[in-house]
Parts: sequence; C-alpha cells; structure tokens
Amino acid sequence: MPTASLPSHSPREPLPAYRFDDAARSISIFNPDLPSPWINYLSNGSLHAFVSQVGGSSLWWKTPINFRITRYRGWTTPTDAPGFYLYVRERDGSVWSPTFKPCDTPLDHWEARHSPGVTRFIARRGSLEVSLRLFVAPESETLVWDVEATNHGSEPVEIDLFGYVELGLLEYPLESTWGYYVRHQFKTWFDEAAQAQLYLFHHESHPRLADVPLVYFASDRPVSSYSGDRQGFLGHGRTERNPQGVERGHCGNGSLWGGDACAALQVPLAIGPGRTERTVLSLGVIPGAISDFEGAKKNLRAELARQREPGFVETQSAKLKAWWNEYFSGFECSLPDPDCERQISVWTPVNCVHTGRYSRSFSQYASGLRGFGFRDTAQDMLSIVGRRPDWARAEFLRLLQHQFSDGHAVHTYFPEDNKTPSRSIHSDDHLWLPMLAHAIVAETGEVGLLSEQTPYLAENGLGKGDRASVWEHLLAALDFTESHLGVHGIPLTLQSDWNDCLGRFARKGKGESVMAAQQYIFVLRQMSELAELLGDRKAQTQIDERLIKQTKAVQDVCWDGEWWARGFDDNGVPLGSRQSEHGQIWLNSQTWSVLAGCGDNARQITAMDAVSRILDTPSGIKKLHPSFPTFPETADAFSGYSLGSGENGAIFCHANAWAVIAEALLGRPERAWKYFRQLVPHLALQQTGLDRYQCEPYAYASSILGPENPRFGQATLTHVTGTAAWMDVAATQYLLGIRPTIRGLKIAPCLPADWQGFKVKRRYRGTDLHILAAQRRAGADSRVGALVIDGERHAGDTLVPDWIAGKKVAQIDIEWVS
Repeated sequence: MPTASLPSHSPREPLPAYRFDDAARSISIFNPDLPSPWINYLSNGSLHAFVSQVGGSSLWWKTPINFRITRYRGWTTPTDAPGFYLYVRERDGSVWSPTFKPCDTPLDHWEARHSPGVTRFIARRGSLEVSLRLFVAPESETLVWDVEATNHGSEPVEIDLFGYVELGLLEYPLESTWGYYVRHQFKTWFDEAAQAQLYLFHHESHPRLADVPLVYFASDRPVSSYSGDRQGFLGHGRTERNPQGVERGHCGNGSLWGGDACAALQVPLAIGPGRTERTVLSLGVIPGAISDFEGAKKNLRAELARQREPGFVETQSAKLKAWWNEYFSGFECSLPDPDCERQISVWTPVNCVHTGRYSRSFSQYASGLRGFGFRDTAQDMLSIVGRRPDWARAEFLRLLQHQFSDGHAVHTYFPEDNKTPSRSIHSDDHLWLPMLAHAIVAETGEVGLLSEQTPYLAENGLGKGDRASVWEHLLAALDFTESHLGVHGIPLTLQSDWNDCLGRFARKGKGESVMAAQQYIFVLRQMSELAELLGDRKAQTQIDERLIKQTKAVQDVCWDGEWWARGFDDNGVPLGSRQSEHGQIWLNSQTWSVLAGCGDNARQITAMDAVSRILDTPSGIKKLHPSFPTFPETADAFSGYSLGSGENGAIFCHANAWAVIAEALLGRPERAWKYFRQLVPHLALQQTGLDRYQCEPYAYASSILGPENPRFGQATLTHVTGTAAWMDVAATQYLLGIRPTIRGLKIAPCLPADWQGFKVKRRYRGTDLHILAAQRRAGADSRVGALVIDGERHAGDTLVPDWIAGKKVAQIDIEWVS
C-alpha cells in the first residue's frame, strides 16, 4: 500500500509495495527504494526509450549504438541515472520531483505506474499533486511528457516546472573512446521561432551522417528560461539532485559549441484552488539535419505547430493504446490461476514486443552495443508470429539476408548501423531459420512464402549476394549441418551451439554437440512437412533419409544410462556423463530429446526424471550440475562464470521453458505447470523475497543465480532475454495447447488435475476464435475428442482452416474424452 510519507531513503520492506491492475494492464509501484531499476519500454517502432520507477531513463532513435540521444549509467554509481527529470519548484524555494528521484524530497504520496508503452508518475506534497505521463507518439518521433498539476488547496498556487535531460554524443562507441575530442563537435541553442531548445551533433565520421537528426526539447506553453549547457544548469560540483538552475529559479539560458550538453526548460504555472493546469513537453528528433539543415528547421517548426494543436496528445495516446489492444487480441486467456493468466495474457506478450524490437541490445543492464543476435531474433519471432505475423515475416526475410550461400549464418548483425556482422560460425544459428519458416507457414498458411526470392549475404559479409528462393535458403541450412558432422555422426560444435561456452571443448574443431543434433532432428521433421506441402518429393526423400540417420546416431552413442550426454570434446570424451567430474548432467540435451522425439518414451521419461531429481531447485531448474570450477582453481576453465552463475550452473530461465514443453509433451501437467509457475516473475519474487530476487515482477529474467552461488535466487538481466518468447510458446502452445501446425490449429491442452477448463480468445487466419474448454472432470486423464465449431461437431483435436473460412468470429467448444 502507499506510504503516508516517504523519507529520502525509505526503509526497505520484505516484499515490494506494488500492485497489479489487471483490467488496466498495469502495475503500480509504491516504493521508490527498490534494489534495482524496474523499467518500462516506450516506443513507436523507431523512437525508443526505457524509464525506471524513479525516472532513470534513456532515449534513442533507430539504434542505441549510433543514435543514442540521452545518457544513462547502468553500472557506475549512482546507477539508474540520469533520466527524464521534472522538477517542481514551489514559491518557498522547495523542490521535488514526481519521479521521486533525483531530488529524494519526502512526499505525502508517490506512485509509479507502468503499462504497455506508457509510464506515469503521480506525486503529492501538501496540497499540490503533479502527474507526469511519458509515452512515444505513434505518429511523431517525439517522447511526450504530459504534465498535470492539481491544486487541492483553497489558495492559488504558483510553481515553476523544470524539464531536464542530459544529452549524449549519439555514437555511443565513439563517445566511449574519443569522447574527449568529439564532445566539441556539436551545438546547442534556443530557437526563438520554434520556442525549442535544440541540439545538433555533427561529427563527420558518423556511419549514417545524412540521417543524423536535429534533437529538440519544447513545451506547448511559453518558457521563461532554457539551457543547453549541463554545467551551467547543474552548477559546479553539483548533480541532478540539486541543480543550480532550479535552486535559483532560472535555467541560465546557456548554449554550447562543444562541451557537455543538456536540454532544460522552465515553464511557470499558476493554479487556482481546486483547479488542474496541464502542460506538455516534447523531446524528439527531426531526421536529416546534416544533409538538409534548413529543411530540418522548417520541418521542426511544422512538427511543433502540429504538436501544439488541441487534441494532439489525446489522439496519439489513443493510437498507441489501439496498437497494443490489437496486439493483445491475438491471444488472451481466462484461467483458474490469476497469476498465470496475467503473465500469459499481458506481461509475457509485452516482454515479447521488447525482445522483438531490441533483441539482447539495450536495457538498464545491457549496454546497447551488442546488436541483434541471429539465433536470438529467430527465436523471438516464434512468439511474435501468433499476434503479428507480418512483423515476424519481415524479420524472417531480413534474417535470410544474413545467411551465406553455403547455409550458415552470421552470429550477430546490426540492422540499423551499417556495421559488418559477426562471422563466427555456430552449429545452431542457421537451424533456427527452418523453425521460424515453419511457424509462419503454420500460422498463416502462406505457402507462397517458400517460393519468394531473397538474397544471401555476400561472401565478404558486406552487401547482397546471389538470390535464391526461401525454400533454397532453408535447404542450404540443412546442407551446412549435414556437411559438418563429427566422428560420431552428429553435428560439430564449431564456435558453439546454443550454449555459447561449449566451444571451450571444441577448439580443435572436432567437438560435437548433442543439442545441435537434437535440434537438427527437430528441424528435419519440420522441413519434411514443408517439403510435403510444397510437393517437393526429391527434397522430402533426402530430408527423411537424413532424419533416420541422425536419429540413429543420437540414440546409438549419446545415451548415458539415465540421461543424454551433452556432447563430445575434441578427443571424443563425452560431456555430461556420469563419468564426468563436473557438468555430469545438462538440462538442454534432456529437454530437446523430447522436443525432437529422439529416443523411446522410457528414455525420455528417465531423462526428465533426472532433471527433476538433480537440477530442479525452488527457484527453477539449473542449467547443469555440478558447476565447473573457475580460475584460479583451474587455469583453463570451462567458463569464466562463477559457480552458479550464467552458463555455469545458474537457473538459465530460457532453457527452463523447454523443460515446460518437454513435460507437457510427456503428458505430465503437474510438473509442467510447476516449472512454468516457479519462473513467473511475480511468483518468483514472492518465493525468493525482494532483497534477494531484486528484479521486476512482470518481466522475465535471463538467469537466476543457482544454489552453488552465495546469492542464490537473485535474478539477472530482465526484459532482453529469450526467456520471454519461449515461455510464451510454452504457455500458449503446450500448456494451454493451442498450437498452429501445417494441418491446422491443434488444440491439446495439458492442464492441472484440479482445472475444469479455461477460456481463450485467439486470432487464427483472420478469424477470432472463442475457445471454451469447460466441463472437464477434475483429476481425469482427459484429452480433446472433438471440436464443436459454431454448433457443428468435428472429431479430433485439430481445427482445419476450411472449417472457419470466411468467418470473422467462431465459437469453439471442446468435447473431452478419457
């Protein structure tokens, strides 16, 4: 519940003061003193920001590598700063912030509210209440600061609002290396005609110089002072906590031709008793300022005139909400478990948008320099395809353009940065392409996608190479794996497989990966289905022959008695064996044996029972056991990760999703739902406690420190993680069991014994399906026997697309059998 008075450093509670509002799809946070930043992303697809519960934030356009507009400190203290700061200066000189930080002034009420694409702060001190709502306008490259000040007293109130951001040098890598030179290659000034504080960075080596934007900070009301000079506004030796410009009641009207830039505006407000006054600040960009400076200034004035018209904020806010509503309508559920319902219907889909937009790039933890991981993006799109197949399709075609003609793919690419992609060759990157292609065709029925022509990446890694059909791209991916098999007949590890550290055991180029073999089997099954759909009998025959051969190789040499080995090192010694001193059992080769249908049912159950017995913990399933020693215990360690962290025995949440799927496929709902529920962020935080878990209760973590680490239970790296996409797939397609296939929409729920059913709204090939799974006998071993579609009964568990053709809405009732 809200605290009555917040001191500068609120005493930490055993559990965070937050509350979900499921109807509004939001979370309210009432305690600013959290152990880590809890962020929200704001975006229109090209202008992006994240903001924490106390206003720490960063804004970037297109890419955080070359168009990072504002600075942010994620690691150096004080962390989670600077941000989008709004100062309220009252006539007695007292100063406070609706974001609580940076002022730390005690407040009578404070709340931060995150919802999809919007963050709002509500603060009250005495009779004055100020609300700051932040969102990126869908039809303008601007971050809207919608400010409302309400006077709850009986006397008039006069205040000054100060908006402030610290500006960066756009090119983040250049700023880190040559910033002491290039910090003098920009200008800030106040444009009287536009009534805006402006900033232009103009370093001549910018990789996209013609696109460099004009940055503006403006208000819809007259401003009484401004500044583009960080030192002039903050003052000597001061920080954002007590800026000199706010203290003296004047920004200083400073401009710069080099130095340390900021954008600050002062807006006076007079508020009558019982009245609310509103003002809007806008922080945005006008592209192309270097190539056409006069044109950019003209566009700026036109854009600000548009923003200052009545109704602009309301219109943009409505369009943003409509985008999210349309996205959510792709899949929504009503479950007996409200915590799982909330996560599946709202927060996992929100998380999937973020990973789709940012891959593993930028957050309060991630630096933003990594670019897009090839395997990461392919997996992220597996969740997007069910709600926005057009987005997944476009990203899939872009991925194909980062595949070489021999079938392998780049490891990392930079879609907005004119930067050469990473060329390290991994055994798994290219194998995610057929999985995504299969998902798109199963979802949309668009077989024509496979015939579409698209280029390979040129052999030098720059530009486009020869063109080929999508189907030829996918066959090339199979050919690459088939031509890189080791002595045991399974794929060579190469640089690594999905486990990036596994390359340690394959430095001589002879190590082999069992997970890559299982993934190959999984993909061969999918490609056989696509070949049959296309009528390509020649390809299907070859694919089926490879499938038989690869399955036999895995079953003959990779079973270790109670579980599957993880691979073989350069000398042919098994990894993940009972004979191994460390890393005796690895999670991924057990789960993927089930996903791939590799080995008989008895072996699959034995392996997954070993996962439960050895790897499962109260905070999730460990990646491997026991963890490997690190330097200095061993000079050549498996990994630099400390015990119980990262790839060395942590609870790697992404991989836990495959355990959920495996148990669902084995028909063991209690264990499948247990694995799912223990990583639902809200439930994980409750289980572990705020001080230990630390991270957001609404965003998935990449990993959680394992039991061999003294900080067991602490979550790390939220938002930008593949956990989100795979947990979405696990929940919607395997637990609730509504899974697109080449034949149609399979409906095969895997439900806890005490569930009598659920409801789902799901869009499928243009039809909104209302699926009711009711009247299931509690505890019964029941399955779907028939689907009743608008009163017409169809035997089996798969909805054939022809049955709903031409319908906008269809009611699907599940008929259960035991």
